[in-house]
Amino acid sequence: MTREKFVALDWLRFALAMYLVLFHTFKEAYAPIREWPIVHSLLSIGFFSTSTFFVLSGFLLTHVYLRSVHHEHQFRLSTSKGMFWLKRFASLYPIHILALLLALPLMMSSSGNMGEIMVTPNTNVWGPDKLDGVERALDLPALLTNLGLHLTLTHAWNPLYTAFNSPSWSLSALMFFYLVFPFAAPMIGRHRRPILLLAALLSLYLIPALIMFFGYSNSVIGHGLLHRNPLIRLPEFLAGMTLHRIWLLHRTSLRQWLEAGWLPVALLVIAGSFATATWAHLTVRGPWYYLFHNGLLLPSQLMLVLLCVLYQPDSESRLSRAGQRLGVASLSIFALHIPLNIIASRAEKLLMGAIDVMTSDAPWSMLIPLASEASRSIWLYPVFLIVIVAASVLFQEQLVNRMRGWIVRAGSHRRQAALVADDHYHEPQGS
Repeated sequence: MTREKFVALDWLRFALAMYLVLFHTFKEAYAPIREWPIVHSLLSIGFFSTSTFFVLSGFLLTHVYLRSVHHEHQFRLSTSKGMFWLKRFASLYPIHILALLLALPLMMSSSGNMGEIMVTPNTNVWGPDKLDGVERALDLPALLTNLGLHLTLTHAWNPLYTAFNSPSWSLSALMFFYLVFPFAAPMIGRHRRPILLLAALLSLYLIPALIMFFGYSNSVIGHGLLHRNPLIRLPEFLAGMTLHRIWLLHRTSLRQWLEAGWLPVALLVIAGSFATATWAHLTVRGPWYYLFHNGLLLPSQLMLVLLCVLYQPDSESRLSRAGQRLGVASLSIFALHIPLNIIASRAEKLLMGAIDVMTSDAPWSMLIPLASEASRSIWLYPVFLIVIVAASVLFQEQLVNRMRGWIVRAGSHRRQAALVADDHYHEPQGS
């Protein structure tokens, strides 16, 4: 198996991260967006990013770590399970912990009472009021419990609410997927009918959404399970792994299929699926959210990843190298954009308040009251996006990559020392 470089997947990872930023910041922070219903609905399908990222991750990990043995129906990992888990942990944990350290003081200073962490259970995010739960402050036991879940990267298993840095649940889910990968990859790699397997995964993924659709749409726990429970979201990751198997068996015919003129049809299917989800958000709303969130968009997400795999530009070009840097930083964008958005909001409001003071007769003592009443300027949003991208790339390259290297080196040395000790212990005595 050759290790091809999928340049288009790097750019897709970056594009997915930026769409998630728009989903969490642009449509929420700028009131005029709600006056453009179609634009608001287009920006409300943010879960498309996370689901596609899970598919993409399953595909890429299978490509990098699964190797054939003797013939195409025998596969094994290219490294040990322990080393695989160590490297994956080292890729996620520094991002998560550093973003958590940034988010905690910001969240504590955002509540009405300094030092409190506010959470809001939510049910159907396509409902008329968006959030159906009651906002409350975490008491000490709940605060410590959530801190423990975050420190162990298991917070996606909390079905009631997200705390501290809400998008980081996806890192928790990825850690679970990584635990499953060494066991699932060889089985999927030798599967002789991956298309049937993919159909089974799609059907399995839809079952919880159908249950919610037909009677449990107001369940807070049900929503939390469908939204972020790693076990329920696992079919997306497994579908990406299965897609790799399909690509491996049929890549020649798939490229011929594109060359025969089917690319516009594939793009139309992807755009049509996204447009249908946008229309559903704009019109029917309600429990339809669950069907689109958990299954209906998965075929188009798989097709999007496959098209990016089949598109092969020059991997050594300057554009490709830029895409690689941005793609690697995509998880940092996932983790940092909410804390950075809070910082940007306060900075912009202080700026607006200062402008009000300087252009009026108001004293500087009115700066904070004026800033609290100010609205963010939509014209400054591009600056905010540039800051997020630049900060995330620097964060990834200067902090995360260095911490990752340190964790891998430290873990590798400990594993080697343990193996040497174990070999010495089992060495025949008196030889």
